[in-house]
Amino acid sequence: MVVLGLVLVAATLAPAIPAGAAPRFHGSLGGLRLRAPVVGMDATPTGGGYVLAATDGGVFAFGDARFRGSMGGVRLTQPVVDIAHVPAGSGYYLAASDGGVFAFGAARFRGSMGGVRLVAPVLAMDVAPDNAGYLLVAADGGVFAFGSARFRGSLGGRALRAFAVDIVMRPQGDGYWIVLSNGEVHAFGGARHLGQPAGILHGRVVGIDAAPDGNGYAIATTDGGVYAYGSAKFFGSAAGARLPHPMVDLALRPQNDGYWLASRDGGIFTFPGRVPLVGRPNLAVSTVAAGLNHVWDLGFLPDGSIVFTQRAGSIDAIVGGARRTLATPGDVVAGGEGGMLGLAIDPQFASNRNIYTCYNTAVDVRVVKWRVNASVTGLTRVGDLVSGIPRSSTGRHSGCRPRFGSDGFLWISTGDAANGTNPQDDNSLAGKVLRVDKFTGAAAPGNLGGRRWYTKGHRNVQGLAFRPGSGAPFSAEHGPNRDDEVNRLLAGGNCGWDPVPGYNESVPMTNFAKFPGAVGAVWSSGVPTIAPSGITFLSGERWRDWNGSIAMALLAGQHLRVLRLNANGTAVTSQLVALNGYGRMRSVVLGPDRNLYVTTSNGGGTDRILRITPS
Repeated sequence: MVVLGLVLVAATLAPAIPAGAAPRFHGSLGGLRLRAPVVGMDATPTGGGYVLAATDGGVFAFGDARFRGSMGGVRLTQPVVDIAHVPAGSGYYLAASDGGVFAFGAARFRGSMGGVRLVAPVLAMDVAPDNAGYLLVAADGGVFAFGSARFRGSLGGRALRAFAVDIVMRPQGDGYWIVLSNGEVHAFGGARHLGQPAGILHGRVVGIDAAPDGNGYAIATTDGGVYAYGSAKFFGSAAGARLPHPMVDLALRPQNDGYWLASRDGGIFTFPGRVPLVGRPNLAVSTVAAGLNHVWDLGFLPDGSIVFTQRAGSIDAIVGGARRTLATPGDVVAGGEGGMLGLAIDPQFASNRNIYTCYNTAVDVRVVKWRVNASVTGLTRVGDLVSGIPRSSTGRHSGCRPRFGSDGFLWISTGDAANGTNPQDDNSLAGKVLRVDKFTGAAAPGNLGGRRWYTKGHRNVQGLAFRPGSGAPFSAEHGPNRDDEVNRLLAGGNCGWDPVPGYNESVPMTNFAKFPGAVGAVWSSGVPTIAPSGITFLSGERWRDWNGSIAMALLAGQHLRVLRLNANGTAVTSQLVALNGYGRMRSVVLGPDRNLYVTTSNGGGTDRILRITPS
């Protein structure tokens, strides 16, 4: 099927740039006076550049492609017809119409048809995936294999309706496709015929290239049309545009997120997989559930059902749009900042149906494992995973947010229970971020000294999140009347809170004078405190410039804040208010639909679960 799209044309020289997340324009020969027309192109294995070849053997390299030599200035018996990069990216071959082959850089000469009397001229070549051989194809469909390339069949001797113009090997090396000028595609060996544009063309076919998985291909025509089949994707074409020169070749980016077209004058046309969305996203806010009280946390089951906690003591769910209560544990003690707090869904929920909640009891703060029944109407208490986390009689500084890290272990944030010695006491679980085994609650491998805590020296951590890609852990915690913090957590790290003697809240949040090796905050609120609670990382291109940033729910600040980090996550480069007008915000979770779900904590039956949809 043919689909036409917007063409992005670039016909002037541009500086080389490194390979990016989509095809880039790296330069062209458009506008230059060439001694011979361009006949072929090929992409580098990284997708960060390409090479062009002219009929006189001239080679032009752009982006991360490197010039390894050419036949320019050499008196050729026959014109060059194609260029092919070696898979390692450190060399290339040129093929001439008489079957001559010229090797440059790491490319190795494996043989040629030079000097052999051919029935039809050679028009194209391709390199074997192991860089130890190559194929040539002649206009009559004859195929010539050299080195490790294996002959799988040809069109030689058949009565063809058009001439063969290109050949491309399957990346697995077990077959190849030949395309004719009229759009017919012929498959050999392990290559499968997936479709062809024969009979619907407005221009003559000039090239074919294989999708990186070997299960598709794309075809280009002289008028800039592009036809994609199988796993190859269509990203646009130049069909319908008034072109000064015809197209001569096509090169797919190895990441399968776009392609380049080359024209006879060396102009390059770039078609990215998608145009990145830039700027601040537009946000649409809707209510998932209302009439709630101090919704502390939420998580998603594989079927999309939402499980959430309310501080007064219930574990609830929204299934098929209907709200229901799953459990109201009798040992929950709610008061002040304490009660039913954080919640985590087991990453293997589909097989074990486990969830975890953190709450205050009369003697401690603890993490309990539950099993959800098949109908999502009730819970069975499996057992206490972590108990003995110190509590305050008033519920002050209870923490407590459990989250699964990308390492598969359960991370748990705890408050210091308003006790000055807890944060620096290695034997106390308060004022810490714990990292434990989800089966036993024991210390996870890699914790300093085999202890259950991963970091210490915290005041009241209510936010935990893991950066996509690296899995780096980050926390958010309340300062006293200033200096709320976001910290990047390091194994055994001391975040420097030590409010002694007594419970002295005038000391610094990170006391470098007392602890010179303390972990400095990635972000600090300054004065006054805005009381951050839940955090998560935004992910997905719909979040535009916020993609990869931290979203932070604020209680005293009563808004949602976005923090953009530098590349290594050691500093915040910018911050802004993303959403306000909903009062105190407690938890923020990125849903499986990549929308953001925020809970409010205003009390009096006024609280909601909000869905924030970016565009």
